[in-house]
This record gives sequence, C-alpha cells and structure tokens, in this order.
Amino acid sequence: MNSSVQQGRHRTGMLGRVRVAGVFCAVGGAGWFANALLASAISRPNSAAFVVTEVLWTLIQLLLLIGVVGLALSGVASGWFGGIALGLALLGRGEFVLAEIHSLILGEDSFLLPLGALITAVGMTLVGIAVLRGRRWGGWQRFAPLVVGVSPFVVMFPFIFLTDEPNVLAIAGWGLTWCLLGYAMWSSAVEERPSRVR
Repeated sequence: MNSSVQQGRHRTGMLGRVRVAGVFCAVGGAGWFANALLASAISRPNSAAFVVTEVLWTLIQLLLLIGVVGLALSGVASGWFGGIALGLALLGRGEFVLAEIHSLILGEDSFLLPLGALITAVGMTLVGIAVLRGRRWGGWQRFAPLVVGVSPFVVMFPFIFLTDEPNVLAIAGWGLTWCLLGYAMWSSAVEERPSRVR
C-alpha cells in the first residue's frame, strides 16, 4: 500500500514536470516565431540589435531544450529506438544553444546553426516515429513530435536548396510546430493514457 502510494506520487510529480516542460516548450516556440521575424527586420551583424535578438535566441533554445527533456521524461518514446531518437534530438537542441552562444561571440550567425537544425530535425522525426509506435499518446497529440521533425524537411530546407538563402517565414513557422508540441505535452500529461501491455 505504502509502495503504491509512493509510486502514485512519483508518477504525479513526473507528469507535473512534463506539463511544466510543455509550457516552456510552447513559450519557446512562440518566442522562436516572434524572434525570427524581429531578427529579420532589425538585426544586422555586429549591431546592438543583433546582440539583443541573439540573447533572445539563446533563451529560446534553452526553453526548447527543456521541452525535449520533458518529452524524454514523459516516456512516450521508449525502448532503444526511442532512446536513440531522443538522444539525437537532445544533441541537436544542445548544439543549437552552443551555436547561439558562438554567434554572440562572433557578432554574426554561426556556421553551427544549420547543423543544429539538421540534427534536431532528424532526431525529432525519429522521436515522432517512436511516439507513434509507442501508442502512449492518443488523438492529435501523437502526431505533434513528427510534425516538429518533418517540418524543416518539407518547408525550411527546400527554400535553402532552391534559393540558396533561408526563408524567414519558413524559419519562423518552425516555432509554431514547437508551440504545438508544447501544448501536446501539457494536455497529454493532464489526461495521459496508460501504457499498453507488452
């Protein structure tokens, strides 16, 4: 009895942390959208505006990193495949944080930024597949991680290949998918379905 009570409290605490991480992820996604538009309008290399937007980018990347940590804590991408997928996604998000710090030091966009985007996109695509396979989330929420992962391949990267330049709206739009993921984490932690019996 005592053990089951402790397990229940542990689970409730874990779901609470996932919900908080979901809020951070949603805020980070909204911040990504807004800061991408702001940076394209006012930011120039080695300017005060660049420093301001770059500090904001660093904070945003940290919020999204917390979001992926929360996704890992939720247990929706379990098993060896889910572990590898989450590892890649966390690597990509961590690399993004370092790239933003590097950009601050350089006074211009770091060459590490595209690498962070690529690793994150691959990792989140695999996480999305793991979530679908795990069947822990129901409804639209189960597709949210996959949308985050696939979005750069469908929207962002083609613009770069076709025009040799990134598209601001395509980049900003990726933030909205992170916002969706954050809401999915928050709502799924409220009414999470039990794990299927294996």
